[in-house]
Amino acid sequence: MKPTSKELLEAISKHCFHEITLYRFNTGALQITDKYREGRLTALTYVNELTFYYLQEEQKLQQQFHEQILKSMKQFSCLEETDYKQGIYDALNDILDQKLQYS
Repeated sequence: MKPTSKELLEAISKHCFHEITLYRFNTGALQITDKYREGRLTALTYVNELTFYYLQEEQKLQQQFHEQILKSMKQFSCLEETDYKQGIYDALNDILDQKLQYS
C-alpha cells in the first residue's frame, strides 16, 4: 500500500533530522570538507523546513474539508424534514465521523 502524503512527509522529515544530526556532530568521523558539510546541512535544513510547511498545509486541508461539510449541512437545513434530508445529514455525519477516526 502506498504511503499517504503525510506519512511520506514525516518519513522525509525524520530522514533529514537523522542526516542533520550525523553531519553536524560527526565532525571527525566523516572524511568530508567543511564546505561539503555546510552544503549538505543547508540542503537538509531546507528540505526539513519544507516538509514542516507542507505538513502544516496538510493539516489546514483537513480543517477546510471539515468546515466545507459543515457549511453544506447548514445549506441543507432549509429543506423540509423528509427522508431525503435525513439521508443527506446521515451521510455527511458519517463522513465527519470517519474523518475524526483518521485524524
